[in-house]
Formats: sequence, structure tokens, C-alpha cells
Amino acid sequence: MANRQVTPNFPEQIKESRKKIRDSFKRSHEALQVRENILLSRVDEIEKEYNSKTQEMNKLVEALNKEMKQCEENLSDNKLTDVTEIVRTAIDEKIRELIADTDTSIEFEWDNLFETGIEQLGSIKLNGETMISPTIIFPPHVKPVVPDYKTKQLPTAYCCKKSSEQKSPGELNYACGIAIHYKTGNIYVTDTDNHRVQVFSCNGDYLFLFSEEMNGPVGICISHNKVFVTQLSGHCINMYELEGKLIKSVGSEGNRRAQFNYPLGLDVSDRNNNFYVCEEGNERIQILSKEFNYVCMLGIGTFASPRDVKVTRDRVLVLDGSDPCMFVFNSDHVLTNRLITRGDGKQTRNSFCFDIDREYNIVMSDYRNHCVYVFNQEGEQIHKFGKEGQGIGEFYRPFGIA
Repeated sequence: MANRQVTPNFPEQIKESRKKIRDSFKRSHEALQVRENILLSRVDEIEKEYNSKTQEMNKLVEALNKEMKQCEENLSDNKLTDVTEIVRTAIDEKIRELIADTDTSIEFEWDNLFETGIEQLGSIKLNGETMISPTIIFPPHVKPVVPDYKTKQLPTAYCCKKSSEQKSPGELNYACGIAIHYKTGNIYVTDTDNHRVQVFSCNGDYLFLFSEEMNGPVGICISHNKVFVTQLSGHCINMYELEGKLIKSVGSEGNRRAQFNYPLGLDVSDRNNNFYVCEEGNERIQILSKEFNYVCMLGIGTFASPRDVKVTRDRVLVLDGSDPCMFVFNSDHVLTNRLITRGDGKQTRNSFCFDIDREYNIVMSDYRNHCVYVFNQEGEQIHKFGKEGQGIGEFYRPFGIA
């Protein structure tokens, strides 16, 4: 008897497969709907929590502003700096406490300098959006010194007077830069908020001043009996005779060659007489020839806030203030090192100026700790001198150093 072939029932199999697919799709769809509802519920909770925290922080900001205003009205000038630190700490601690259990990101930017007569506390950014930029009045008074850090003696010191105008010769208002003429020993100081340079003898006696075409002078250096000064607000560099006569000015505001954006520190190379200029606004070092012609750029994409620069025979050192460190380049402008200087075991974050001594040590002022640190070429601390005050051997927010 011949074998019978069983014909598969394809329509039934297809029907069953379709049913299984529909059932699987339905279960998946239901699961996704449940997940969506859970996520939407969580979003609502997060939004409510965020709004609640925002209201609390706004109330905190309002209360702090009232406290700061009261402090400005009631406290004496010499106590306002302490108030600044107290308010900063209060803002930091309270807001971090409020956002501790959330995914909110927060950023504090305290160091905004060169505001005329005012020191800004800085800004607070919540999830990238600036919320507050509180200010507090700060009466600047500066005391330049000529120290011998090896013996920790300060044989020469003088204090400027505080006043609302500070226009008299010998009075300073934000003395940011300092340079010493090696032959005469005269001290040239950029009197930033008075828009002038004042000159003192090595004993601290006032000699003379000059102010031709000054607009926020900050950085200063002396080379070949000429004085070179960066103009922070003027976005240029001026060249003067030692007696203060303007020879020429170069630069304008911008980011092209031989243009500047908030120039700060500068130095001259003894090897080729080229000028190295820190531009905080353009985040670069611009190098000019002795005739003030453009040569090249240094550190494009490397710096965030270059503040000061020093040039030795074989190195170029740049102090960057955003993530405080010292960038080291060789004579061919190749980056060779990135030093993290640590004063008293902590990373130095409060320095705007430095210099190099004859042994190639780094001498750095610390304006918040009211002292001067000395580091070796590897960034290790070897000396420290100074403390807060107005007496011999004491500082108050030191900036320039030479």
C-alpha cells in the first residue's frame, strides 16, 4: 500500500503565529505604558522638588543680600574683608546643603578682579545658568615691600594711605604690578585704579609719577631703560622713558595679531628682546618683537586664564588662574611641564603675579593668605614669609612682586 503524505495545515499555523505575535506585542505595549507612567510620575516629582529648592535658594539669596547690605552700612572698612569670606562660606555651605540630594550641578566663581573700588564676590551658576552676582564694597589699600626672603627680613616697607579719591602722589589704589630698575633701584608701581604709574626710591620714598595715555595699567616691566606697561581697560601696551615720557603705544581691543583682550602680565626675553604678553580675554600669550611687531602666539587651547608670564634663558613660565597651575615651555615654545604649586600643603589658588630669582626659584604672592611663597623648579615649597597686617614683615592682599 502506498505511503500517504500528510499535508501541513499552513493556514492554522499562520493564524496561531499571528496570535502569539499580537499577544507578545500587547504585553510589551502594556509594559511600556507602565514604564512611561512611572517615568512621568518621577519627572513630576523632580520638577516639584526643583521648584521647591529654587524657591528656598531665592529666599536665601534675598536674605544674604540683606545681610550684606547691612554689613556694608554698619561695619568699619577694615572688617569688610572678613565679611566677604563669611558671606562666601555661608552661600557655599547653604546652597550645597539644599542641592545635596539632587542632580543639580553648581559652580562658584569667586575671583573677579579690577572692579573699580569694588571687589566682586563672584557669580553662582546653577545648571549652567547664572543666578546671582553679589558684590561687597572693599576699600583697597596696598603695601609694597622689598623683601629678602632667604633671611625672611623686610628692610624696606611703606604703606599707602586710604581715601575715597586717592589722587595725591604717594597714594595707591590697587597697586597691581611692580618693577625695579636694576641700576637706580627705583621701584615702578602700576597704580591701577588711579590710572598711573608711581615711582619710589629703594627706600620707599615717593619720587614722581606719570599717567600719559593710561587706562587701567596692570603689568609692568623694564628693559633697556624703557618702561613697558599693559593697559587692562585700554587693551594695549605702552612704552615710556624711565622719566615717564610716552614713546609709543601698540594694540587695540580684539583677537587678531597685535590686538589684545584684557592684557595682564608681561615680560621681555633677554635672549631676543621679544615681549611676552598675557591676554586673559583671548586666553593666550602673544609674542611681539622689540619693535612691537607680531611674532607668534603661545598656548592656544592650553590656557584658561593666563595671568602672568616670566621668561628665562631656556624656559617660559605662565601662571594660569582658572585651574591654578604653572605651565612651563622650553625656549622653542614646546610645553614641557605643568606644575601644581602647593603652599602649606594646599594648591595655591590665590596668586596673580610671580617672579623668578637668580636660582630659578618661583617667588609667588598669595593675595588671600597675605603672604609670599617660594617654590623650587619642581613646584615644591621651600620658603614662606609674611602674614596679614600693616607692620614690617606683614602684607595685605599682595599682588605684584619683583
